[in-house]
Amino acid sequence: MPVDYRLFMKGNVLGLVKFGFELNTILYDYKINPELSDDIFSKAIVTVLPDADKKDSLFWTSVQTIPNTFEEEKAYKRIDSLKNVPVTFWDQFSWVSTRTYFSENFAINGTLNFWRFNSVEGFTPRLGFYFENYLDQRLNSSLDLAYGFSDERFKTDFSFEYLLGDYRTTSLTLNAFNTIKVLFGTSDEYADLTASLLALLNKEEFRNYYYSAGYDFKIESEVFPVLALSAGFLNRRDKSAQNNTDFSFFKKDREYPINPNIYEATINAVTSGFKLDFRDYIEDGYFRRRAFTGSSYTTFEGDVTHSNKDWLNSDLNFTTYRLYVDNFTRSFRSSFFNVKLFGMYNVGALPHQDMYALPGNINLLSKSFTFRTLKVNEIFGERVATLNLEYNFRDEIFKLLKVPGLKDWEITLNVFFNSAITEIGDESAALLPVEIKTFNKPFYEIGFGLGQGIIPFQLEFAWKLNYRGSNNFVISLNTFAF
Repeated sequence: MPVDYRLFMKGNVLGLVKFGFELNTILYDYKINPELSDDIFSKAIVTVLPDADKKDSLFWTSVQTIPNTFEEEKAYKRIDSLKNVPVTFWDQFSWVSTRTYFSENFAINGTLNFWRFNSVEGFTPRLGFYFENYLDQRLNSSLDLAYGFSDERFKTDFSFEYLLGDYRTTSLTLNAFNTIKVLFGTSDEYADLTASLLALLNKEEFRNYYYSAGYDFKIESEVFPVLALSAGFLNRRDKSAQNNTDFSFFKKDREYPINPNIYEATINAVTSGFKLDFRDYIEDGYFRRRAFTGSSYTTFEGDVTHSNKDWLNSDLNFTTYRLYVDNFTRSFRSSFFNVKLFGMYNVGALPHQDMYALPGNINLLSKSFTFRTLKVNEIFGERVATLNLEYNFRDEIFKLLKVPGLKDWEITLNVFFNSAITEIGDESAALLPVEIKTFNKPFYEIGFGLGQGIIPFQLEFAWKLNYRGSNNFVISLNTFAF
């Protein structure tokens, strides 16, 4: 039944001016306690049923569909003909690829990944086997083998992943390893080939290494369309590594920096985490793929690692919390900016190798969302907060300003600002072999980069705003190739 609302208001301003108004509203054509649809909270834009590819022609002839246009029929015939063209090994092979495929589901490491070199292992041949999308695109697995001729150690790294659910929204992951690891490897964006060539040609070693053996297991599942939760367990034994070779093609008079010791320990820990992503997705019959439609979005991710001496038989007591926030915001025309926030807080005695290093760079090279004026592993800690902001104007600024020449050459402009604060508690500081530098007050740097639309690198200029000393001003080349 209709409901009529009437609102009357009168007033007098300073006893001089009277005013009033009346508002009438009516509600109609409504329902009481309607039944909600099952997909009202779904974020799916398009849904393809999991058995769609298994339907035969009789099914599709019985289903009413919109007739294809002549252009669509022509396009489908071309797609079908291309799928039937035999693909040979050499069609997929590339000298600059990181993997070499023998079939759609099996590959080995590519020519660029057949070897590595560093001052700890020396020359190290590598062989990897990769199995992808087996058992109806549910099983992924890999086995990496390597042998260092200088440290005379054989390394293995095995991973296994199995996906459950109609759209593979639940994963079971197992990793087992007896290998060498890069110290603060999560902050290192450079390729192994870059590190190997710098060592061989310039006798420059910007990485540090340690040995680790153990396993970890994790279960992760989407409990809601926007929320995924995970839980797991890890066991590992970490040991220090040392320099075992002084070889280099050039700069024979130089010496490699000493590879630092870590805190040797056995760590048993339970882990948990979450992922929060409000973006819409496409269900393609196999997976839920988050759609990027050009609109702004923010994602959240966090995890907790708890190590305990008593009930987990670990060598150390600590609890580490991490939080990641990633924001993409569309600006005017084709420009946009990204904001990345990272926070880490540890309670207890955290070993050196589990701390977080601010992502720095090597001489003359840089990576996006890193600190351009800091060196690799220069600053690290167990209580860390970082902010990386990059505003990518693309070529819009020069077009708007109508700068002669630049407006037609697709010259791109990228502006960035980075800030960080790091601390180390007394318990963790007692485990460190030497005293280190921290940013107890926020560190700031600012800069910009110039590039060209079709050339895959930018020339960047960066300045320290405080903590001035070395690298107060840096010019570097930002490219994915290194």
